[in-house]
Amino acid sequence: MGKYDGLNDQELISLLQQGDEGALRPIYNKHISQLHYFILRTAKSKQFTEDIVQDVFIKVWENRMQIDCEQPFKPYLYTIAKRHLLNLLKRVQHETYIVEEIRKNVSLVENTTEMAINFQESNVTIVEAIDKLPSQCREVFLRCKIRGLSYQQTAKELGITEGTVNSQMVKALKAIRMHLQLKNTIGVLVIIINYISENQ
Repeated sequence: MGKYDGLNDQELISLLQQGDEGALRPIYNKHISQLHYFILRTAKSKQFTEDIVQDVFIKVWENRMQIDCEQPFKPYLYTIAKRHLLNLLKRVQHETYIVEEIRKNVSLVENTTEMAINFQESNVTIVEAIDKLPSQCREVFLRCKIRGLSYQQTAKELGITEGTVNSQMVKALKAIRMHLQLKNTIGVLVIIINYISENQ
C-alpha cells in the first residue's frame, strides 16, 4: 500500500505544507482529468490547456502555506484555473489585436537595409518582440507603425521631440530584428538537436 493511498485532499495538503513534494502527485492524479476538461472547454487548445494545468499545480505548490485545509480543495483549485484562463484570454486578445493592426496598417519590410524584419515570422514572435520593448520605445513604435501616426503627431501625443521619436524608432526596429534573429537561431538549434536525437 502506497504512502498516500486513502488520503483525502485535506490530508494531502497538510503534507504539502510540511514540505512533502510527493503529496502533489496524488492531488494531481485525482483532479487532472476533470480540470483538463474544464480548461479545454474554454481554451480550445490542447497546448494552452496543458500549459495552464502545469501553471495551476505550480501555483498550488507555491501557495501551499496559504491553503486552508479545513475548506474544500476543489473550489480553490478551480479558482486558480479560472484566473489563469482569464489571463490567457486577455493575452490572446491583446496579441490578436496587435497582429491584425500590423497586417492592416503597416508593411514592416519597407527598406531591406533599414527595416530588416522578416514579416513571415510567426505572429506570436512579432508580438513578443514588441512587448519586450522598453515602455517609451514600445509606445513610439505602436503609434508610428501600428496606428500610422507621423513622427510629429507621435511626438505631440507623448510630449517628446521628433528627434526622440526617430531615435526610439531606430532602437525599436533594432531590438525587434535582434529578437527575431535570436528566435530563428534557437529554432534551428532545436531542429538540429531533435534530428541528432532521432538518428542516434
